[in-house]
Amino acid sequence: MQPNWDNLDDLPLRFIVPEGWRTPAPKWISLHQGFIPPADWQPYPDAPAIPHNWPWWEENGSSWYTFFRYHAPPPSRELGWWFALGATGLFTLTVSPFALGFPTAFIPGGLALVALIVGVSGIVRTLRKSTHWVGNDPMDRVRKWSDQRRQEFYDRAYDRHRQNSPDEQSRPEFEAAMHRQWWRETSANEESS
Repeated sequence: MQPNWDNLDDLPLRFIVPEGWRTPAPKWISLHQGFIPPADWQPYPDAPAIPHNWPWWEENGSSWYTFFRYHAPPPSRELGWWFALGATGLFTLTVSPFALGFPTAFIPGGLALVALIVGVSGIVRTLRKSTHWVGNDPMDRVRKWSDQRRQEFYDRAYDRHRQNSPDEQSRPEFEAAMHRQWWRETSANEESS
């Protein structure tokens, strides 16, 4: 079962709130995983200045590893299957002469040798195919995933808003209103109503 990505304990990163800042809504943290703001960024007008090189995010314990288990690219999983085939072949090739004796070990030993060769060649092919993934920064993968989730969320939420609300609000205005809500900022219009 996949983790609940709206639950802060299941997310790969934990947001570190600068001292004196309001804590954002869990939805903001969920949809902005790995977000690194510009140096002069303020989520709301009276937010205190942030120290230089503030560590915005930290790994969220075992949820960091759980995230990559669910988002491992197919070549990583494929690599496991090839490795299992090669290891089975190596084990059978090593054990069959002792378990079966000399003349009867040729058939299982031959099959094991074929499995070993196919497994090792599969590992090599898979690694050659997946070199674009090896060495990528894990934080970049989290940011890309988060950007995609945020875009999908805004698409659905804005469509719902347009269907249910009589006022015409542009998409950027809608996103800005969501941001204010997540950071518990109220505009003058919202305070008077």
